[in-house]
This record gives sequence, structure tokens and C-alpha cells, in this order.
Amino acid sequence: MIVYISCYITIMILIFVMLLMSVLNLMVSGNDTTKNKEYDNPKYIAAAVEYHPNLGPHPLQSIENNLPIYEDIIHNASQYDVDILVFPEAGLSGVILPQDRKEIRKFLMEIPSPESNTIPCFNEYCSTVLSKLSCAARLHHMYVVVNLPEIEYCNKEDSAQCSEDSANYYNTNVVFDREGRIIARYRKFNLFIELGFNHTKLSELCTFDTDFGVRFGMFICFDILFQDPAARLVQESGVKDVIFSAAWFSEVPLLAADSVQAGWAYANDVNLIAAGYNDPKMCGGGSGIYAGKDGPLVMYMPDRAGTHIILSRVPKRRYHNNNGGQSYNKRSISSTYLTFMSDYLVLPYGKEKNLPNSNRPSDLRFFADNSFKYFNVAAMRSADPDTSQDETLTATFEYKRDGFECAMTVSWLNENNNDTTCYDMFAYTGTKRFGILNMHIETCGLTAYKQSGPGGGAIVHYDPPKDMVTITAIAIRARSTNLDTLPIPSTLDARNYPLASDHYTFGHRTVNVAAGKRKMLQIDMVLSKPVANLVTFGIYKLPQPLKG
Repeated sequence: MIVYISCYITIMILIFVMLLMSVLNLMVSGNDTTKNKEYDNPKYIAAAVEYHPNLGPHPLQSIENNLPIYEDIIHNASQYDVDILVFPEAGLSGVILPQDRKEIRKFLMEIPSPESNTIPCFNEYCSTVLSKLSCAARLHHMYVVVNLPEIEYCNKEDSAQCSEDSANYYNTNVVFDREGRIIARYRKFNLFIELGFNHTKLSELCTFDTDFGVRFGMFICFDILFQDPAARLVQESGVKDVIFSAAWFSEVPLLAADSVQAGWAYANDVNLIAAGYNDPKMCGGGSGIYAGKDGPLVMYMPDRAGTHIILSRVPKRRYHNNNGGQSYNKRSISSTYLTFMSDYLVLPYGKEKNLPNSNRPSDLRFFADNSFKYFNVAAMRSADPDTSQDETLTATFEYKRDGFECAMTVSWLNENNNDTTCYDMFAYTGTKRFGILNMHIETCGLTAYKQSGPGGGAIVHYDPPKDMVTITAIAIRARSTNLDTLPIPSTLDARNYPLASDHYTFGHRTVNVAAGKRKMLQIDMVLSKPVANLVTFGIYKLPQPLKG
């Protein structure tokens, strides 16, 4: 009996030692045994976190509150074999930041450069935040993208870009690889009312490579609206997969979060992994994973506060099928956001695991476009009101001003003798205010949105009209003498989502006009399927700084 007990104890000690060695090996080399990553696999698994932060009385306390939640989300995502996980802008600190640099300095952290080959998990000189995030990425063997407030100490004698207090403050994205190593760092270039923060003298075209055979580009929030760095990143680096961390505040009728994400991915024909900051009462939220011109793989636009993990298998853009073309799987959005589909999933996290009350009004609010009151607007009204019921009505619209011109034809079903409708055709070239910046935009399209009550910039709850007609066809052709900025499609339906890409075609090219003496950018957008709940359908030319 004693011999038996002794053998049993010896066996249990050996098992314990083996388990301990396995854990130590995990901490040293990463969880290599849990995944069998194939470099040539046609898809990778991406996750974007629509994150509702747990805010404290100041940003430092908010970071302390949210850090363990980030660690738990990384753990949750690892259960789905995620390759790369993206958190939104300002998820740790919150978006309400002090303007005084002395107050800002209290919650900033130094971030090692990728060239230093630093693994903060094992580096005593790195901040607790970096260390814990690095360890979480390493433990769960996952690429993790996190937005952090950064301080870079500098010397004014050595750098003209150095601030008076001998430091630069940056809104920064950091990428950890599967070993917890910092492999990329991007500093936001186009700041949006981020007083007290700096931007780099020149924009950074940030890219990084992964062990699953994909090279990513990366930028932050407001950057997406500009040629520099967002459009340049795709044009000059050739990346086909882009990381986008945002604290986006949606605006009607043209700049709702998922609409911008889908339109930008379509116009550039790239995969976009977009993670949004969730605060629907303050117009914040909207995340998605998009496959370029093949459209959204999965989207989430919040109707109330809550964190969600959005996952999808993403086709690698370099992968080609046997017919010589790129392989994609078209996906549609789940109506409940809780149904496991073949290639994507939206996971409520925390309190939102319970199904919301479907009868409760939405908390989602929008900003009203501060330039909309200046748009040239014409009611969508038939030129032939005597058309019989159930036949098709048609309206046309033209606009020409300051080097921008647009022509549009719209058709709809005469379902209730509705020769007049709730829709307006619009066009505009001129100034629009973004935060504290005045920019030049050009746009043309159709919308059911009508500004009422307070002027531009107000927070509104937008309920689409109840008497929408079925739009059967839209054809828009716009031309611009401005060849420098990117046009994107802007679409929105009554559920606050963009249209699937098989509902329209969109393209642009440079053409010669005036007997070849002048070049113009020509943009064509055509609705290819009838839509019964359309809110916005149009061309949006991204902003350009005002000249002079």
C-alpha cells in the first residue's frame, strides 16, 4: 500500500512538473501549439472591437479601468482562432481629454520604436499598460492593435519639431505580434479637436508584415478622409489590407461611420478592418470588416451602448482562384447580430450578452451636417405626374458650379400615385467645417434626410420618413477639375447601414474635355437593384484644405 501511494505521488509530481514546463514554455515561446497557421491559406481571421469604455473621473483612471477588460477581450477572441484583433481609438483613455499639456502628460506613456525589437512583457522599463497588453498578445498568440496616448521626449536643440516642454504628445496605434513584440507604431497625422497633442511633421505611411502572409497598412480615424496619409498609403505602398481604429462621430446624411468605412474600402478596393468607439448617445460607434469592391463581410452599427467583438474570415487579396481571378465570398449582414454565420460572427460582450428589448427606442444619435443648409436641393418630383399607378416615374437634376458638375436621373415606382416624394436630389461644392477646420468638399446624390430644428452640428435622432418609395434606378455622373482627392460612394439605408456592394457600381477616371484642353475627374455611380428603404445614395469627394 505504501509503495502504491509512493508511486502515485511520484506520478502526480511528474504530471505537475510537465504541466509547469508547458506553462513556462508558453510564456517563453508563445502558444505555438494551439494554431497551425498556413502562410498560403486563402483566408485569415480578423476581429474588430466595437468598444464601450468604462470611464473614470480622469483618463488615467479610465486606462486602469479598461486595461483588464482589454486583456479579457483578447482572451475571448482567442477562442475563435483570431489572427489579428483591432481595438478602437481612445478605448482605454476615453475621448474626453484635458487640453492643458501638464494634465495630458500624466497619462501618457513612452512607446518603443519597432526597430528596437522590444517585447514589453519582459521589459521592466516599459509601462504597465504596454507590458500587460504585450503579455496578453503573447499568451494568446495573436496580433493585437491598440490605440495609446504616447509621449516622446525630445530636445529642441536637436529637433525643430520638439515642443516647448521638451516632449511631443501623439495619438498612437501600436501593433504587437504573436510573441508580444512591438512591430509597428503609427502616430495620427490628421488630428480632430485634439488640443494639446502633436502630429508628425510629415505623415507616416505605416505598414507591417504578418506570419500569415498579409501586409497591413494602418491609420487612425480622421485620417481616412484625407489624401495624406490614407489614400497615399494604398497608392504608394500597395497594401491590400488596412487597419482602421476610430472614435468616429456619425453625421447625416453623408458621413455615417459604416457608410464611410464601406465607401472607402470600395473606392480603394482593399480589405478594411475597422474598430469603433461605442457611445451611440453621442453619435459614436460603427465597426466593420470589408472586402473592397465585394463589400461588407460584417458590420455593426449600435442602437445602444455596449461592447461587441466582430469577427470574420477575410479573403487574402493576393489569393487567386483557378480562373485567374481573386476569390471572395459574398456575405450579408445578420438581422439579429447574434446568429453564427458561415464566415462571420458578432459577439456581444459583458452586459450586452442579453438580447436587448426590441421595443425600446434606439439610443443612436447623429450630428447634422453643418454644410447641408447650403446644398443646392431639388425635390424628387416626376415631370409626368399623370403616369398610371404601378408604373415608373422619373426625375432629373443638374448642377454646375466652380469646376464641379453633376447630372442625375432617378426612377421610382408609382405605388400610391406619389409623383412627389420625401426625397431630394442635391449637389454642393464649397466649404464644410470639420471640428475646428474648414475644408472644401464636392458631393452629389439623393437623400431622404431633411434638416429640421437646430442648425448644422446639432445632435439629432434621425428617423427616416415612413412613406419612402421604392427607388428602381439612379444614375449619377459627376465631373471635377480637382484631380487630387479621392471620391467614394456614400450609401445609407433606413437601418443605418450602407448598401451591399452588389446594389450599385462606382468608378472614376480622368477624361479630356473642351477639345482636349482640360482634364477632369469623371465619377459614375449607378444603382443596380431596387431599394425600398434608401436614405442616401451619392458621390462624396473627400475633403481638401482650403487654398490660400
